[in-house]
Amino acid sequence: MTPAGKFEHLASYDATLTKLIHYGDTVVGPRIDAHFEGPLTGEKLSGHMQGIDYIRIRANGTIEITVRATIKTHDGVDISVIIDGYASTQDGSIRDTSVRMFTGDEKYAWLSEKIIIGWGQVAAVEEGGTFTVDYYYEP
Repeated sequence: MTPAGKFEHLASYDATLTKLIHYGDTVVGPRIDAHFEGPLTGEKLSGHMQGIDYIRIRANGTIEITVRATIKTHDGVDISVIIDGYASTQDGSIRDTSVRMFTGDEKYAWLSEKIIIGWGQVAAVEEGGTFTVDYYYEP
């Protein structure tokens, strides 16, 4: 069963954290820029995604996810990706509550009109660490 019952699987993402920039405890809490990249696999969407998560950590341990990324599809199309969501410092769970994708390519233009969410897990927040996310869309 998918997260909302009526959503369909779009793609699975296996990412590696390639670079972390720690800004320390700022006025909005601890800030980290987490650079990532990895393969995206699925019947509807596949390729390679890379980007940066502009992380803020709240006092209660909730991580605010703000991602800007690019997907290069298996057939050479560039897709812009904007993700907002939350992660937990306690159990490593990831909830991408808003995933938006944009491209001028007709084959993938349908993505810009879909509700897309992600569910995942962080294995380790360190350079070389990994995380996985399964993306779902409302058909």
